Amino acid sequence: MLIYQRIRKILKSIIWLVLVVNISVLNYSQVPAQDKKFVKEAVRYIEEGKGHYENQNYYEAVEIWTEVLKLDPWNNEVKILIEKALGKIEELTEKLNDGFELLNEGKVDEAYDSFLHVKNNSSPRSEELYSLLAGGFNSIERIKNKEKYDKIIEQGDRYLEVAKFDPAINLYTYAEKFYPEGDLAPGKVREAEGDKAVYGIRLEAVDYYDKDDFEKSKEGWNSLLELKPGDGEALIYLSKIAFKKSEKERLLALAQSYFDNGVILFKEKKYEESIDQFENSIAMNYQVKESEKYIRLAREAMRAMERLGLEKTLELVAKYLREGIKYYNLDQYKRSLSVLNEGLKLDPQNTQIQEYIIRATIALKREEEKVVQRTSPFYKLIQDLKRLGTGAYEKAYYPKSIKFWEEILLIFPFNETARINLTRSLRKTDPALAQEILVNMYQEARALTRKGKKREAMARLNLVLEVDPNHRDAKALLKKLETEKKEEKKVVSREDKKKALDLYNEGVKLYGNEKLADATRVWKEALKLNPEYDEAKISLARVETQIRTLERIGSGETEEAAALDTEKRIKLKKHYLDGINYYMSGLYKEAISEWEEVLKIDPAYENVKQNIERAKKRLTI
Repeated sequence: MLIYQRIRKILKSIIWLVLVVNISVLNYSQVPAQDKKFVKEAVRYIEEGKGHYENQNYYEAVEIWTEVLKLDPWNNEVKILIEKALGKIEELTEKLNDGFELLNEGKVDEAYDSFLHVKNNSSPRSEELYSLLAGGFNSIERIKNKEKYDKIIEQGDRYLEVAKFDPAINLYTYAEKFYPEGDLAPGKVREAEGDKAVYGIRLEAVDYYDKDDFEKSKEGWNSLLELKPGDGEALIYLSKIAFKKSEKERLLALAQSYFDNGVILFKEKKYEESIDQFENSIAMNYQVKESEKYIRLAREAMRAMERLGLEKTLELVAKYLREGIKYYNLDQYKRSLSVLNEGLKLDPQNTQIQEYIIRATIALKREEEKVVQRTSPFYKLIQDLKRLGTGAYEKAYYPKSIKFWEEILLIFPFNETARINLTRSLRKTDPALAQEILVNMYQEARALTRKGKKREAMARLNLVLEVDPNHRDAKALLKKLETEKKEEKKVVSREDKKKALDLYNEGVKLYGNEKLADATRVWKEALKLNPEYDEAKISLARVETQIRTLERIGSGETEEAAALDTEKRIKLKKHYLDGINYYMSGLYKEAISEWEEVLKIDPAYENVKQNIERAKKRLTI
């Protein structure tokens, strides 16, 4: 309201100036302008007023031009200038009024634009106007500071929610200094400092409880209740402490039973079960060092058993691969596959066994293609095609016969019956047709070569040459493919065999020193020099299996990592067993609090989730 009064005061001063001008004009209206001795000074006043106008000092301009009218009442130019200046003053005054109204409506940015317009279109020498303008900008600054203050408080609250007390206190303290008018920060500082003190006491009391130092834990919880009466967690822990004291003998007997059971299971070589019992004993703070010793011995025994099992596995893998290679070299492909698959069961990722399985499978397929077995899914189809091909040949329908035999060879390129009968049928056809068929077969062989299907291409070229042994293009392409095949099958020099042997022996030494990765690398280098070095393949298969097995059984796990895992598991068991004991004694809130600690360690512990639900239902009964 005070601001509106000041704006009205400005408007009144404008009206007063206009009245002064009008009165002056009336006083001098009876005197001719050319008879007045001060008329010459009018020009100087007009220019001076224009200077004030250009500098946006409209009030000063109006005052100067009013003096002109006193000297020259009939000066129309000055009257127009005064009217123009008064219009500017009125416009700025309305804009200033709009700014304060927008500010009251909470439209801070729009109010700022209005005040900025007044600032940019007026002179600081307009004291009344600028005084109000400064008040408007100050109001905006206070509002902006209040918004920033609220945001600082909100960030402090977020820190407080996650127990980051020092950052929260720092923010509240800064907010208090930044915006002294704010009434939230002082209380927030006190609240955060109080929460920090309570939090520290809480952590210390929980730590004493976890260490079974119940007296100090009790002192801590009682101190916390003095600061925060009725704290639910403190009351629950005090209840737990009272239970632990009253049930001390029973809990001691229970802990002893866990330890005794662990000893019995250890002697029976049931190591995993014994570790579980010893961990329960540690969780109840009974015979801790002795239990830890038994756990260490049990783990050592388990690792020894695992190593023994690993040695047996490695020997079997080497045995199956050695036999598989032997039967493969004897062309006993089915038997080779049978043995190799037994090895693959022990180590499904063994690359050496996989390689020979692929080799034996391809060799067996080629062998079986020569004579289609009754067990083949294509047996009936091939028999039908044979019957149709033979029937067409007997009726002298040689082109049809050729078609049937070719269809068999598309499925089994090495089928001897089809190859013989196709050749026989081709010889019976007229030369032109025979030549056309041979051309087609040759083109098919070239297409297969481009696709990388060299085996099928060579089979097709051999058929062409059976019909026409002098087919030059077929002979050239077949020779090229056979040369490539020979190059792919590397001929090992005596020098390379010697180097491969040296590398193999080096790998054996590395393996003996348990440098498995180095042994693997060296044996792979030996196989590059001599790809058919069977002993290197068998050794490589053995070490591959060993590395993967060691990774699987965790023999590479450090003692530190194992200790951390055990510590976590014991902590989980402690809360779990305590929860069970509280639940069985009807202390359902206490049981829930322990099981909730379990879920912090292992959120996926379904049994604990179910236990919590049961305890909550008990609370409602």
